[in-house]
Amino acid sequence: GDKPPMILKWRILSATNDLDRVSAVALPKLPISLTNTDLKVASDTKFFPGLGLALAFHDGSVHIIHRLTLQTMAVSYGSQRPVDEQAIKRQRTAGPSVHFKAVQMSWTSLALVGIDSHGKLSMLRISPSMGHVLDMNMSLRHLLFLLEYCMVTGYDWWDILLHVQPGMVQNLVEKLHEEYMRQNAALQQVLSTRIIAMKASLCKLSSATVARVCDYHAKLFLIAISCTLKSLLRPPVLNTPDKSPGDRLTEICSKITDVDIDKVMINLKTEEFVLEMTTLQSLQQLIQWVGDFVLYLLASLPNQGSGPVRPGHSFLRDGASLSMLRELMVMIRIWGLLKPSCLPIYTATSDTQDSMSLLFRLLTKLWLCCRDESHPSEPDDALIDECCLLPSQLLIPSIGWLPANDSIISKLQNKQPLRLQFGKPPGLAGHSALLQYDAFARAPGQPKIDHLRRLHLGAYPTEECKSCTRCGCVTMLKSPNKATAVKQWEQRWIKNCLCGGLWRKMPLSYS
Repeated sequence: GDKPPMILKWRILSATNDLDRVSAVALPKLPISLTNTDLKVASDTKFFPGLGLALAFHDGSVHIIHRLTLQTMAVSYGSQRPVDEQAIKRQRTAGPSVHFKAVQMSWTSLALVGIDSHGKLSMLRISPSMGHVLDMNMSLRHLLFLLEYCMVTGYDWWDILLHVQPGMVQNLVEKLHEEYMRQNAALQQVLSTRIIAMKASLCKLSSATVARVCDYHAKLFLIAISCTLKSLLRPPVLNTPDKSPGDRLTEICSKITDVDIDKVMINLKTEEFVLEMTTLQSLQQLIQWVGDFVLYLLASLPNQGSGPVRPGHSFLRDGASLSMLRELMVMIRIWGLLKPSCLPIYTATSDTQDSMSLLFRLLTKLWLCCRDESHPSEPDDALIDECCLLPSQLLIPSIGWLPANDSIISKLQNKQPLRLQFGKPPGLAGHSALLQYDAFARAPGQPKIDHLRRLHLGAYPTEECKSCTRCGCVTMLKSPNKATAVKQWEQRWIKNCLCGGLWRKMPLSYS
């Protein structure tokens, strides 16, 4: 009674006689449905990624042809475009022109990379609509769909950024967030850092949103520190069915809303926080960043209502991030009892002041204002007054924000061809959107910082460093620390940066 197996047969849909003129072929990687209904929708909405094959011809041109009908959808002549009949004849007699020997499409088929017969590497942008003029809403829908595809599959979204114009950024970020919030809690947790990295790379493309990039990077860094430090905690008895120490810390800190750090601390099993002294000391730079960041946020609270949006602004209404900082402060307080030298160092005006207690109290009050996201309340005047006094009690640190990096993507926005050379970074010419934020970058001769280890490298670093091609984050190639906990932290950044960008090696004399 079993049904016979289905037998699939090949059927020739279309054929071409041009193959002897073709020098290279690239197939689309985007998996799409080829049913008649879906093909009609694609045609009606002018959404063509995944439907085109790229054929490079010996005359130097590149044709995008429909994968089923083999009809030409778009043609690029590069710099070899023949202008008239005479030019075509001269080209034939002069011998073969420069043409691509190998071509490859990006994951979403929005870019084509090829190596020509002179060994040059070229990258061509492929419009999702194959050059058809669309209204802004339809263009946004196309890009949003592909961004969601990359977010779920894990592919890099660099080729989508090639098509994002500054005026699209705000809408794309909002719609991406709306789509993310529609997913179930488990999927949201899996994609939580990826969507932040996507928002950061999008916001970098517009001068109106560039101030938010610092906050997105700080949030990624905070999440990474929280995960790493919590992973070091171990229950004293193995195989306990109870929650992990990190989960218990989160639960108790959210349940006990006391503003006194020691009253929160006594509710925890402090034996779960016992680590080797060398491990605690090796984490001091990350602990210091947490302490500095809390102080910076609280000191900036009174100024956030006026003037331009400054880095840190979004954290002041972000209950989840403030809760994470609160948990870390409690954990650091316990570790400080074991090894006081691992505590954050504050420069206080009074010798008797308990700086961590003061900051935890103010942080808790701020967290209570926005812990309920559906009913947030404004910080009261008493809290703002106390935050106003912070600069007279403690020295407010410089956070060392990421530089406003002159990434390649932002240089390609004006659609003009760009020539680059291997091993040479692109110049700053023609990129003004981020120059107003060069206060975040460090001028030549100023001290540099390892953004991931939070170590000061000096004005002219002697250690070899690598830099992120997307966000400009700088970190040393070799680890100066052999502690296991530090290695665990550094393992996170071997392949990709915090933002998902790729690394490039920097010259020793970088400035």
